Order: sequence, then C-alpha cells, then structure tokens
Amino acid sequence: DIAEGDFSALFDWLRQNIWQHGSRFSTSQLIQQATGEDLNSRYFREHLTARYL
Repeated sequence: DIAEGDFSALFDWLRQNIWQHGSRFSTSQLIQQATGEDLNSRYFREHLTARYL
C-alpha cells in the first residue's frame, strides 16, 4: 500500500492511463479519458474541507 511505501499499484494505473499516451493527448483529454470527468476542483475542495474544517 501507499501508506507503507509501496507505489506499484499507483504506478501501474499511471502507466496504463497516463504515461503510455505520452504527448498524444492534451492534459484535459487525458483527465477525461482516465476519470470520465473534466478537470475541476471539486475533489480537492472536498479533501481540504474534510481534512481541515
């Protein structure tokens, strides 16, 4: 797990969804393909709210 310093699952996901595409797609296109959503700040705001408020 990431908490224990094992990043292999994260790197596998990045390799399959991001890195293999190189510069073929724009950042916005990669985010849309990887997550099914356009880039927005919702998840970051939710994280900050849950952690600090």
